Amino acid sequence: MFNISFIFDLWSTTFGKAVHSVVVGTVGTVILVAFFNMVMLPAIGLKFVPLIIAFNAALTGYMVLEKTRESFQRKWSVAIITGTVMTLLAFIVLNAFFMQTTDLYLLGLHQLAIMLAMGIGASWFGAVLAINYFKLN
Repeated sequence: MFNISFIFDLWSTTFGKAVHSVVVGTVGTVILVAFFNMVMLPAIGLKFVPLIIAFNAALTGYMVLEKTRESFQRKWSVAIITGTVMTLLAFIVLNAFFMQTTDLYLLGLHQLAIMLAMGIGASWFGAVLAINYFKLN
């Protein structure tokens, strides 16, 4: 019989909480981009992708510090790393999804560079908000 209790044990660890934050940010990005591409023309919706990435990266940076609180010594680094990983995962998932549906890549390397810059900056900002709100050291 397949036992899935190890998955729940993983989510309760510090690493699992960081992974959960990244997954939530990535799924949120994919859902928002898909919604904007259904409502608008894809060329117009594509202009909002860096803003969606920035919002979800800030959410990821805040969420990882909210969930882990004092678990990490280098809170800034953890928030920036999770924001960067979330941005890269969103880039890969969006390109894979749009390649399967339209036979075109949605985003190129130029957009990746812009999204990484915005994702890193926004996850840093989310970390600033979390540290100030929870008064973490």
